Amino acid sequence: MKRITFATPEELIQHCQLEEVSLVVEYRDDVNKQRQVTLTGEQLAEAQTYLNFSKSEAYYRKDGLFYEVIAGWK
Repeated sequence: MKRITFATPEELIQHCQLEEVSLVVEYRDDVNKQRQVTLTGEQLAEAQTYLNFSKSEAYYRKDGLFYEVIAGWK
């Protein structure tokens, strides 16, 4: 797994659209239940909302490799 850090949510969204990948975000909701959401296309605009939850992690897969997304703005 490789790590990629993004300075802003906009940078993350633009990168995912350019690479044509789906972003998978795992997070804990307000009642501490673990959730997972897959964002593609226009849904990528919601990435910041999910990444702002506690213990959130995000990644995508391209060419058989997994890339961990580091939200540098948090």
